[in-house]
Amino acid sequence: MIHTPEGVRPLAGVLSALALIVCDAPWGTSPTLRAQDQALFVSAVDANSNPVTDLAADELVVMWDGVNCETIALEPIDWPVRVTIFVDNGEGAQSAVPHFREGLQGFLDAIPADVEIALLTIARQPRLITPHTTDRADLIRGLGLVVPDRNAAARYLDALIEEAGRIAEDAERRYLPVVVMVASDGPEGSSGQQPRFEEMLDRLVDNSVTVHTLMFSRGNQNALQVQVGVNVSNVTRGSYEELGVSTGFITRLPELARDIARKHRLVSNQYRVTYAPPDGASDQPDISIGSTRPGLDLVPTTDGNVP
Repeated sequence: MIHTPEGVRPLAGVLSALALIVCDAPWGTSPTLRAQDQALFVSAVDANSNPVTDLAADELVVMWDGVNCETIALEPIDWPVRVTIFVDNGEGAQSAVPHFREGLQGFLDAIPADVEIALLTIARQPRLITPHTTDRADLIRGLGLVVPDRNAAARYLDALIEEAGRIAEDAERRYLPVVVMVASDGPEGSSGQQPRFEEMLDRLVDNSVTVHTLMFSRGNQNALQVQVGVNVSNVTRGSYEELGVSTGFITRLPELARDIARKHRLVSNQYRVTYAPPDGASDQPDISIGSTRPGLDLVPTTDGNVP
């Protein structure tokens, strides 16, 4: 008998009935499914916010318009985050660069040691400082190489376009990409045109990329990077924040790292749940998921990309 689950959580988004929804990332593998089977992803944490790694299929209940579904399979999924940090060291960020570096040191201290991180600058053109690595010593040395480039415009948009392309071309990808833009609203020299911008947005969404922008703001709301940053944060379910004082980066970057650390814990310890909708199911259902194990908090998604 399936008991009424505790802590039922609604699933963001609507799944179409009687059709297999391919909601895993392209690198995922799925069990053999019937045409009417559905899949969703769920992360579970206990009362202490620790990931639950021993869930059994009979402890999860998917409800379709309030009706219990049959659970077909429960598969552990480990998709860690991988972080790419772009730092504006151009004309608009001259005075802020030392505070960027200090904040990024705190970021490295706050992020889990197993998260791969890359560091790039964006004055004149995006330039790789430290490739993706878990070696914190390498990253700290890289921070020492982030210095102001006087009279140089930043390339915020070009950096995002290039990163979206690299991620899209990474056929071996086994991670969820997170991009952190440490930027300013100073001179912007990107050459990206509207078609490249639209292609970038499509690639970011298609590859489950989350973009966070912290903007050192002098009130230039018409700056290209401000408009792009707001747009990209909405599209990727990331964040955009303006800081009028550069010392704010010293505390805000470690806080962002802790948010990303939470995401990393959840996406590295989640499950793909395959289930069969009830007979006569509607094609625009309300879908929720709960657990018969007391005290769990469930975070369901359609694609495994926990916000």
